[in-house]
Amino acid sequence: MRKIAGWVLLLLFLFVTALASLKVFYPFPHSAAIDRWASKYSLDPYLIAGLIRAESHFRSDAVSPAGAIGLMQIMPETGAWIAQAIGIEGYSRQELYDSEVNIRLGIWYLSYLVDRFGDIDTALMAYNAGPGNAERWRSSEDEVFAETKQYLQRVRKGERVYRLLYTLPIIGSVVRVLPTDGVTSLRTSP
Repeated sequence: MRKIAGWVLLLLFLFVTALASLKVFYPFPHSAAIDRWASKYSLDPYLIAGLIRAESHFRSDAVSPAGAIGLMQIMPETGAWIAQAIGIEGYSRQELYDSEVNIRLGIWYLSYLVDRFGDIDTALMAYNAGPGNAERWRSSEDEVFAETKQYLQRVRKGERVYRLLYTLPIIGSVVRVLPTDGVTSLRTSP
């Protein structure tokens, strides 16, 4: 009986260690800003983490071929429109490289899209391909872009993985692995 209990404990330890090591591939930097703005705009922080991972892999200096900037890949014109809508004075395009500002604007914009379209999946498709395309897909038989379908799947998969990794007892609540500037650091999560 002791031998079986020992094997069970060893297997449990290996399982927990394997799940915890997945955090290397699913880091959660900027979690405080994500939690703060997601809460303010009534969105799930794990959905936001999945979106940021799909958009930029948490690189605040990311720039897409189309010109979208930062963690949440916001187009400069959209960033200016959002800043005006939420009352940020003196906004400049450079602020899209600031993680806190980018997260705030991106989460507000996703919240706006959820309110506009009424569901998260359509809002995510609009975030990726533009509200005009999402409107067209909703009102006609037009096929959703393959890239947008894949994007939606990546974001939703990321959301599920983040929720699993960062909410499980022991694994999720004890340690968050936060790579910053190429260094992995450990921090007790809130």
